[in-house]
Amino acid sequence: MTTTAPAPAACLVRAPRKDARLRLFCFHHAGGGASFFAPWPARVAPEIDVLPVQLPGRESRYREPRFRDARTLAEALERELAPWLDQPYAVYGHSMGALVAFALTAARMRGGGSGPQTLFVGAYGAPHLTPPLPPADRYADVELARFLVGIGGLSPQFLGRDDWLRALLPIVRDDLRICASHQRAGLPDPDDEEAGLPLDIHAFAGEDDRLVNPGAVWSWEQYAQHFRMSTVPGGHFFPREEPGPFFDVLNRSLAEIITERGEPHGEPV
Repeated sequence: MTTTAPAPAACLVRAPRKDARLRLFCFHHAGGGASFFAPWPARVAPEIDVLPVQLPGRESRYREPRFRDARTLAEALERELAPWLDQPYAVYGHSMGALVAFALTAARMRGGGSGPQTLFVGAYGAPHLTPPLPPADRYADVELARFLVGIGGLSPQFLGRDDWLRALLPIVRDDLRICASHQRAGLPDPDDEEAGLPLDIHAFAGEDDRLVNPGAVWSWEQYAQHFRMSTVPGGHFFPREEPGPFFDVLNRSLAEIITERGEPHGEPV
């Protein structure tokens, strides 16, 4: 009897590889898209399958309606990605993506599904903290654009280009609503021992991050069974600004996962 492979999930840029030792699902920042992770496959070991998750309403999915609530988004992602979470996997979420990745993990594990080998979170505080990003409607368009330029999330070329901002800023505002919905996301309370999840969390903070300080990133420790914190050079977008040191640490952690599972691994490229 032959088994039909699951259809590629709409949120994945491509179908997962069959030969991968470990799948690494990656979730982008507010206002971003899966292209943020385009350089990653060339920077990790070949047996790691980097799988950027493309949320609807941007890039290749720009015609689709966007989510505005973390819990609803996490439940939709869990249903869509479930066929691809049947093999060992890890998850990386950057900035808003950290909240999305954690909400997805919590939804899956509370439903009896297998959790990730490691949850990697970068440039974001734990869910019980006030979101580091501003409320969706705090700033007018020009002020919001300047804020994004200030944290390195937007090229200064966008300033003065009203047509570009009209296309981008509605996406950013809906993502900010996702961040603000964290208290409704159905996430575990770090003070409730019975609500905890058996998670290994590796958190990353940028030394020069002007939005999220290392202390806020350290707060993920409350949600972890095993916790590790790495501070790396760079600002809020350190994987893009200072990729070398970040990928050195990430690759070591990914290699440890494979080694602990008793499988051989190669050298990162």
